[in-house]
Amino acid sequence: MIIVTGGNGFIGKNLVNSLRNVGKEVHVVDFTGTVFCEPMPFLKLIRTDDIFAQNIEVIYHQGACSDTTCYDPFYMMRVNLNYSMALLNICMSKNIRVIYASSAAVYGDGPFSENVVCEPKNLYAKSKYFFDEYVKCFQNDLDSQVVGLRYFNVFGPHEGNKGKMASVIQQFFQQIKKESKIKIFENSEIYIRDFISVEDVIKVNHHFLDNKSISGIYNCGTSSPRSFYDIARIMNTVYDFEIEEIEMPKKLADRYQKYTCSDNTLIRQNAAYKENFLSLEEGITRYLDYLEQK
Repeated sequence: MIIVTGGNGFIGKNLVNSLRNVGKEVHVVDFTGTVFCEPMPFLKLIRTDDIFAQNIEVIYHQGACSDTTCYDPFYMMRVNLNYSMALLNICMSKNIRVIYASSAAVYGDGPFSENVVCEPKNLYAKSKYFFDEYVKCFQNDLDSQVVGLRYFNVFGPHEGNKGKMASVIQQFFQQIKKESKIKIFENSEIYIRDFISVEDVIKVNHHFLDNKSISGIYNCGTSSPRSFYDIARIMNTVYDFEIEEIEMPKKLADRYQKYTCSDNTLIRQNAAYKENFLSLEEGITRYLDYLEQK
């Protein structure tokens, strides 16, 4: 049995579908949609029901507040840090494997290697960084697998309910269909990000499921960063639309990462991940095909 917290969210839903496609028994923990259990009752269940806990192969902890513009520290830390620590403590005491979602946001302006001192720029990034640091406290005393995956800019199916936190590909697609025009921040040619298809993210998650002896915190990006304008150009090969440049909000400017690029040394060498990543062109083409079929 596999548990996916946040299993009705973007990455969680893709993960649940992929696991079920290979015959895994999967239970979803979330607040909305079809769920096995909500988050707080789930903590109580695994803490008090030893038989249930013994049947868990792994917990994929994807549940979190992913709103990078949330400025409520009490809410952010309660959801992203306190809950995660409580879950990890229970899992370690019962030898339950944990593979959890961290974020490349922890790096701030970089560098983007797992071994550097991080300087997160917003509350969301800090909450992820603090939990990563908590996990590191136990890295030499683990009896079961604990893996953190620092996701870079993920895009793909099932992100429609993320609203303003959805990828620019999803947002551009909606704008094109509505107005035949996209809005893009001024100077987007110089904003470079490591965009990764959720297809690749799921492959990485399956890799750690299949290699339970590997623990640690690893980057999950392509190591091939591109600009936001590259996305517009790729989409412009499929659709005709105008581009309107808009000023970036001042409250966002100081918290905005201008460049990200996954250093994949550890995941390639220490975690022996060998798969190639989709190019941005391949990933966007597949995603647009999906969106058109909805």
